[in-house]
Amino acid sequence: MIFIVGFAKMINIKKLINKGFIARDETVKKLSLSYLAKTKNNLVTMRVLSELQLNQKVRELLIIPKDYNPHEWVVVCGYYAMYSSALALLAKIGFKSRNHTATLQVLEEYFVKKKILDQKSFLSLKNAVFQKEEIEKLSEARHKREIVQYSVTKQTTKEIAESIKNDAYDFVNKAELIIQQD
Repeated sequence: MIFIVGFAKMINIKKLINKGFIARDETVKKLSLSYLAKTKNNLVTMRVLSELQLNQKVRELLIIPKDYNPHEWVVVCGYYAMYSSALALLAKIGFKSRNHTATLQVLEEYFVKKKILDQKSFLSLKNAVFQKEEIEKLSEARHKREIVQYSVTKQTTKEIAESIKNDAYDFVNKAELIIQQD
């Protein structure tokens, strides 16, 4: 959370565009549903991995070692489900992003703070505007994903995996509601 706030004070949307992290592109609007499809795949993978821990018969059938723990990849898939849905939201308003932090910044600016959108987009989004906590969940998920993905010394617990899983479903559901509005 501190990272987003500090980043927001230092860099505005125009600077993100100038640095090539994000771009205004009206043609990307048609990709919003494709990003949602990618989101759904990430959610399915997250669910399969989560359930794999519980199903001994499947583990035996797939010859999965007893000490295999899928929680790390539940967190990774949960984060990427949230991130893909964030890209879908950006696409809906005509932005494409090449940077995770920039994606968070644009979400915060357009869906939380200013709600600066063209009239049609604004009207379609006004009934399901993201709250700041939703953006913070995405940022927190990114942080947890980085910890579990790149650290070999920290343990990923079942609680973290369950938390990310729940956050991912909540975040994706809200994003989907916004995207499906005309």
